[in-house]
Amino acid sequence: MTRHLPTEERRRQILEAARVCILERGFQGTRVQEIAEGAGLSKGAVYFHFDSKRALLEALLSDEFERAARIFDEADADPGGQPLATAARAFVAFLGEPEDPAHRLFLLTGEIAVHDEGLRAQILEHHRALLSRLTRLLEDLELADAEALAVLLKAMADGLQAAWALGHTFDRGRLLTAALGLMGGGLHGGKGT
Repeated sequence: MTRHLPTEERRRQILEAARVCILERGFQGTRVQEIAEGAGLSKGAVYFHFDSKRALLEALLSDEFERAARIFDEADADPGGQPLATAARAFVAFLGEPEDPAHRLFLLTGEIAVHDEGLRAQILEHHRALLSRLTRLLEDLELADAEALAVLLKAMADGLQAAWALGHTFDRGRLLTAALGLMGGGLHGGKGT
């Protein structure tokens, strides 16, 4: 018998079990029963909180994008910070750690999204929202084209996350230095010059 937990805590418990199962077996190879067992719940309890295995995947994606959005929102709300350093810190925080399982989850969901128009639309919506937040953050640097730099930085982050998901390693200090160089290099064509 499981103890009663608040709805949000129970959803977190189910989502964590879903994340583990999907990373171990892939989305198609994971059954809701396995997620329930991983969470220490009945299959019915999982369906009480999530309509389907697909709803679990969508919730996992939303959680990851909300985490990323909070990073950029916090950086954007830092009025006293140095714009270049603030943007660089936000970019590195967005990247996360190389061993973070979220990178593998994005790789797996990207493959599904290629063939699933609904999931692709959800990912694109989140992607655009993150680009908008990153663009706002970079606009504080008075760049000639903050939006284009945001697209490039996001694409590089996506590529790094995919490489980390596959097991490649990079020196994060060197990545930060390179990111600062790219962002700082854009200052030469900025509005203030």
